[in-house]
Formats: sequence, structure tokens, C-alpha cells
Amino acid sequence: MKKYILLIITALIFTTSFAQRYKVIYENIKSMDENEAYLTLEAFSRSISNSHSASLYKLSTIIEHRISSYDPFLQEMTIYQNLKNLNLYLNLALLNLNEKVARQDGEYFDGIAAENPKKGPTYEEINTALQTKLENLKLYNKYFEQNRNFLLQAATKYNTCIELFGEINKRNSKLKDLYFLVDESLRQQLNDLQTNFDSTLFYLAELQKSVTEYPMLNYKFKYKLNPINIYRMHGLTQANFLAAEIQLWDFRQWINSFYKTIDDEVAYLHNNVKDLDNQHENYINMLADNNINDVPSNYKVPQYLLNKIYKYDFISLAGSLMVCQQAQIDYLQQLTSFQKDTSFFALNRNTPTNNFFSLSISKKHVSDSLLTDFEKNISEEGMKKYSNVFIDKYNGADGLKQYVNEHADLNKSLFDSKINAIAQMMLDYNIKDSANNHFLIYNSDTIFAQIVPQTEIKAPGYYIHNKSVTTSKQTLISGTYVSPKKEMLGFVASIDTAKNIQWLKQFKQGAALRSCLHVMPINAEIATIVTSTTKTGDITNFMLLLDGNTGDVKQSMKLNVKEMPRKLLVDDIDNKFIIVFGGKSQQLFTMEPNNMHVCCLDSKLNTAWESNIPFTGYICNVVKTNDIYYITGGFSKIKGFDNEETDLENGCGFFEYSIDGDGNWANDHYYDSETASYPLWVSKVDNMKLEVVSLLNNAPQSASDSTTIEAAYIQYSFDGYELFRSK
Repeated sequence: MKKYILLIITALIFTTSFAQRYKVIYENIKSMDENEAYLTLEAFSRSISNSHSASLYKLSTIIEHRISSYDPFLQEMTIYQNLKNLNLYLNLALLNLNEKVARQDGEYFDGIAAENPKKGPTYEEINTALQTKLENLKLYNKYFEQNRNFLLQAATKYNTCIELFGEINKRNSKLKDLYFLVDESLRQQLNDLQTNFDSTLFYLAELQKSVTEYPMLNYKFKYKLNPINIYRMHGLTQANFLAAEIQLWDFRQWINSFYKTIDDEVAYLHNNVKDLDNQHENYINMLADNNINDVPSNYKVPQYLLNKIYKYDFISLAGSLMVCQQAQIDYLQQLTSFQKDTSFFALNRNTPTNNFFSLSISKKHVSDSLLTDFEKNISEEGMKKYSNVFIDKYNGADGLKQYVNEHADLNKSLFDSKINAIAQMMLDYNIKDSANNHFLIYNSDTIFAQIVPQTEIKAPGYYIHNKSVTTSKQTLISGTYVSPKKEMLGFVASIDTAKNIQWLKQFKQGAALRSCLHVMPINAEIATIVTSTTKTGDITNFMLLLDGNTGDVKQSMKLNVKEMPRKLLVDDIDNKFIIVFGGKSQQLFTMEPNNMHVCCLDSKLNTAWESNIPFTGYICNVVKTNDIYYITGGFSKIKGFDNEETDLENGCGFFEYSIDGDGNWANDHYYDSETASYPLWVSKVDNMKLEVVSLLNNAPQSASDSTTIEAAYIQYSFDGYELFRSK
């Protein structure tokens, strides 16, 4: 190609006429492609001493065409060089243009409109065309630089968005955590991200406007905003700004959604957790003070609030606190469900609270465990998420650990306090006078029924010793009636919830002192024991079965036992009655030599079997599990199955004797401690364990004179193991 061009130029050198030389070039370039024509014209221009306007014009038209085909954003250096040459050629062509040149070479200025096509364009027309080309060159330069700047700014701002979003990702790997960890530095990053993204869209809009005003190739710069739905996967990839449709991550929408979440849901959680924490604090304080009236029964943290908390944080310190406080409220409500009502406790001392302590221990264990778990969950990040509570109110990790210790101590102190209170109730009922009385309505008359120990029966009136409630919610009471003539009778009565007596039966057995010591319902019948004691101390016991609807006697049997009846168990599975007798004192906790006599009656009140156990102590209760009867109480001296005697030096311990359904000794267990332990109350928890409230150190008689007592709650397995001890 170069050789061909060189030959043409060499040939032209020997051509004497300048016009003839260009005419040869002009005719030859018609058959050449654009590149060959450009090289030929460029070589020709360099070979002559003076600039030739027509050839320079022709060069400019080739350059203009070239520029229009170049990519303004990918071939900028090529365009810059061509623009430089175009400016040079146009100015040189204009500089060397005159009337003579126009007349001589007018035909070579093809593409310029002429008023007289045959003569070709005039000087003025050529001059105007060259001036127009120079103006178009300036316009192209303007938009070329402008578009490149808009595109560069848009891409730069968008890349900054990606960098900022990447930094936000590095702050926390979880978006849900990030919502709760917004600080001033993060807000600044979000503001910078918003500003740069807005700038990106601004420059893209300006670019779209610019390429509409001055099109370059087929660029439209349309773009699509894609939602950032998956944190740490979306929003981190760069965009191709020269694509037919630019794919952009919609950072504006993400920021708006982010702020909406923290302004709505996170703020909602912050406010509600704070308010609920204060409310829980009030509930716990009220329950600690035994005030249950203003605390909702069976309180639960609103589930919708917990759902929202755990929506953002699976292991949430706030959620852990809410659940922890709920468990403590539940535990304290369990404790306060047993109010300090001596009459209620005394009349239900066999099973006073439907496994009150067992439920309390279970709920205390849950509360203590959750407090421990809460302490383990304490972390800087967890506290920052709810700084308005954990930092502002509790003063951080140290304050939260102090909170855990204080509330664990509260759980224990209230449990111990409740045990002491119930132990005191037992002492009040069995040893001291009591001011707890009932006004009962009978045949439109008001009966004043006192609740006092049997030893305190003096004036005429009704004295309640026992109470029981049937499955149909029928309340039964029994005790002693002293007539105005000082005649003592046993009585049994059925009362409704308004304390109206539905029926009342009195029993006279011809002795100096008569009372119905026990009343227990079984189906539609009522089993009760009427005990008569003479002035000389002789004891006579009768077993009665009453009609539950009328109180009429259905069956009666005199029991040939000379001791006081202590406990009556109705075995409605085997249709048996187990009665435990022991001693002659009317004081329950008298530590005296006893012949513990266990009597089993069948459904017709016939004696099925009897068993005797020598010991020194007192009887608390008899329970049944797995076809074994367990007799429990306190002792200082006792003989076991092996006929060996156990003698305690420290005062008193707890014993458990087991007898099978045929009256045979099955086993025995004795529980001793380092200090004297006097069981006041024993109850069956389930078929695996029983529970005991024991007075520590002081015997019940001496403890009754003290201002404070100390008691312990213990759970034992039926096979002789201690499972739990409060002290």
C-alpha cells in the first residue's frame, strides 16, 4: 500500500501543473478505501510546499467520518488525535482559501452545496462550509468532554457506593444485628452512601440528556435499579456503564428500608423492652412484698413482642431478660399463691397446697436456670443492641451480673421465708391459740366456728379441727361441738363457698370429750373418725361412713385401739382405709414414747390387718405409692426391721416406714442431719418422691416461744435418698 502511494507521489513530482497533480490524486482516491485515501492525501499534503485547501478539506471529511464511527468512551485517544488533526486541517484549509483557489479547485470541494452546481461552490460557500465544520468540531468537543465527564463521575460515585457498602458489610455480617448497632459512624457511612448514589443517578440523568441532545453512536445510558434483597450477596458487584442497560443496585431503596426498620420496628422494640422491663420490675417488687392484687395471674410476656425480638436476634439478650423475668414472676406468683392464712393451712395440713413446694421448686429452678443463662449471654454486642436498657439502666455487664446475683438471692430468700412462714403456721395452729375463725350460716343462724387446737377447747361453741374438699368442690369440716351445758360432741358439716352449712351432724359417744378428728371424702361417702377421751385418759375411737349428700351414718365401727388417731388415708383404689394411731397426747408434735399402730380397714369397715412399730416421736402423714404405704414423722428413738434401735443424740430426725398391702414391713429409712430437724409436715409429691417441711434446731414447743424460726424444705425419694434441701 505504501509502495503504491509512493509511486503515485513520485509520478506527480514530475508533473509540472499543480492542478494536474491533485486531479490525478483526486481521481485515484475515488477507487480507494477510506484508509488508503487518507494516507494518499496526507502524503500529498506533505509533498507540496504550500497548503492545498481542497486536499485538506477532503482530509477533514474523512476524519469527520472516522470520528463519527469511533466509540467516544473506549477510543478516546484515537478520537483526541483525530480531533487535533481535524482542527489543523480545517484551519489550514480556511487559511489558504481565497477567490482564486475557489475558482480553480471548486470542483474538489465535493459535499458543499452550491447555488450553481455547474460552476461549483463559490468562495463564500466554501468559506461558510469550513466555518460550519469548525463550529461542529467545537460542539463535538464540548459533548465529547461533557459525556466522558458525566460517565466518569457516575461510575466513580457508584464505585464509591460499592466501597461504602462493602465497609458496612464488614462492620457486621448480619443485617439483623446491624439494625441494632447503628451509631454515628454508621449513620455517616449511610449518609455518604446515599449522597454518592444520588450523585450517580444525577450524572446518569445528565448523561442521558446529553446523548439525547448530541447522539454518539447508539448510546442511551438506560439503567435498571435492582433491589438489594440479600445482604452480603447483593450490592457488592460493579456495573457495566457501557451496557445497553446498566444494572445498578438500588442503594437508595436499601437505605430507606434500613432507616424505616430502625425507626419503626427497632425503635418499637427499644421502647417496649424498656417499658416492659420497668413493668416487670414493679411486678417482681410487688410479689416480693406479697402484693398479688396488681399482678396479672398466669402472666406471660406478650408473644408478639418475643416474636419480634427473636425475629432480629435468635440469641437475644433482651429476649433472655424478658423470659427470665417472666419465669421469676411465675415463680413468685407460685409462692404468693399460698397466702398467710393459718386456718387454710391448718385445715389442709395433709396436702395443704396441691404440691405447693414441689411446684415452687420447679419454678424456682426454671427461674434460677434462666438467670444463669442470661448471665452467660451477656456480651458487648448484646448490650449495645438495647443500650437504652442494658447500659443506660443497668450500667453494662457489671450491673447485669449484679442484677442476676440479687434476683437469685431474692428467689432463695423468699423461698426460705415462705418455708419459715408455713412452719410458723403449723406451730400457730398446733401449739398456740389462733384468731382465725369462721362465721357459718346454719338454718338462718350464724354459727361462730373457732379454729384452735384440741387442747384449747373451753367455752361452748364449734371448734374446727379438719377440713377436706371433694372432687365436686363440696367442702367438709369436722371437729368438736361444746353445748351450752358443756357437753362435748363430735360434728361433721358440709358447707358451700358462701360458708352456708348444707348439712350438719353431731355424734355423741358417751365420753367426757368427743370430736371428729378426721374427715375425708371417698366417692359419695365421707369417712371420719370420732374420738372420745375420758377424764382418766382412756381413748375410744369410732370409724364412721356418712352419706355425702345428707350426712347420715351409713356404717359405723368401734376401733379397738387405745391411742389417738393421727392420720387417715382413704385408699379408693383398693377400697381400704389406713389409719395411723400413736400416743395419747393431744399435742401433735409431742416427743413421747409411742406405740405406732397402723390399722387397715376394708370397705365394710372390717379390720384387714394391723401393725405395730415402737418408737419415740410423732406421726406426720401416711401416703401410698406403688402399692406401698409410707408412714412418716419425727423421731428421736426408733426400732427398724432388723430390731436394732436408732437413738439420735441431736434431738430429732425424719423417719419413713413402708408397709405393703398385706401389712408387712417393706422397708424403713431414717434421715438424720448435723442438727436437730423436726418435721412439721410431710406430703407426697408423686410416685417418686415426698416432701418435708422441717423445723431446724428448736423443737416445736420451744420454737413457739421464739420470735423467729428457721425451717427447711427437703425432698426425699421413697427409696431413701435426699433429692433437694433448701438449707
